[in-house]
Amino acid sequence: MDPSLFDETPVKSNRIIYTPSDFAKANLIHLQETGELRAKKPHTSRRSNLSSYLFFMVMEGEGSLNYEGKNYVLKQGDCVYVDCHGDYAHSCSEKLWRLKWVHFYGPNVSAIYGKYLERGGKPVFTPADGGAFERVLDRIYEIAASQSYIKDMQIYEQLTALLALLMRQTIHGEDGLPAQASDGQEQDNPRYAGKRQNLQALKEYLDEHYAEKIKLVDVADKIYVS
Repeated sequence: MDPSLFDETPVKSNRIIYTPSDFAKANLIHLQETGELRAKKPHTSRRSNLSSYLFFMVMEGEGSLNYEGKNYVLKQGDCVYVDCHGDYAHSCSEKLWRLKWVHFYGPNVSAIYGKYLERGGKPVFTPADGGAFERVLDRIYEIAASQSYIKDMQIYEQLTALLALLMRQTIHGEDGLPAQASDGQEQDNPRYAGKRQNLQALKEYLDEHYAEKIKLVDVADKIYVS
């Protein structure tokens, strides 16, 4: 594992560079690195061509991400999920940030990331429940630091939980409603606004009439769609 996934010079960090078992590398989504950092000064970290996927959350402060030629402003509460095979850079602003992160890899992760994008997932988003993401990150760090003899499996469990949370942030998430995008793109797009209204109306109708015999044509009439 490359020890320089995060540049240590301008930051103070607690991190674990994790060495999974050969079994975990071959068969499981496995941890590469996890930790928490606090910036000591504004800085930019650039990486490319890493066999890794990165998720991090901005706990305090502000910064930015440049990914696939697009720049995203990051603020407290924002989350980042990117494929590190390409070029990316993240920068801390004058409002020095604190981050929690995890790098991971494994069989089928590329396909899972592709499904995330297919479902409308974004490199940057603001979750409705940031606490759920923070709890998973904290648990991964706790397990990685432990002496548990089954920690590869425990970490795998937490990484799949993280991926499930990420899938819920897509515009085709678990509740069928678009996730909140930190750049405001979806909120400002009338196409997504109309979908939100229709889906919310559908959910409310089904919640109220779930015990009845429901016909598709009746539902369509109620929420004014074909």
